[in-house]
Amino acid sequence: MELGRIFLGFGLLAAIFGIFYMIKILNYLSSKGMKINWFLLRLKWFTYMSRYRELTVEETGEVGPFHRGYIISMLITLVLVITGALLLSR
Repeated sequence: MELGRIFLGFGLLAAIFGIFYMIKILNYLSSKGMKINWFLLRLKWFTYMSRYRELTVEETGEVGPFHRGYIISMLITLVLVITGALLLSR
């Protein structure tokens, strides 16, 4: 198996973790009474992220773990997918 495909596979796995954290953030906001617009989710995502951050800082004094997990998994996805694409283009 080509090394580029392995990187793309791990990138897909990291993206799935990112989606998991995104769903956890939305569930948290929903449990706090915030209405989630599922139709415009892609447009309002950064609003939801900042609201989650504000709420968790107010409650605990720190940013919530799902925010950190989402950011880290998306950065890892970006690096792995770019690396895999560069390896496959050779």
